[in-house]
Amino acid sequence: MATPDKSGKIERVFLIFQEAQEFLDVSHQTLYKLMGQGLPSHKIGRKRVFFKEDLIEWIRNH
Repeated sequence: MATPDKSGKIERVFLIFQEAQEFLDVSHQTLYKLMGQGLPSHKIGRKRVFFKEDLIEWIRNH
């Protein structure tokens, strides 16, 4: 689900794999390792995506 930001543009609530890597400042391998440790992710077609709120919650709890 997307929500409008202050400018009225639609903001995505999820990040693609590379964006999640950049958001968490980790390597490709580390992100896969974190997923193996329970970091929530979802498949949309052939892409793996991460909800921003899930990443923030993961950071808070680990």
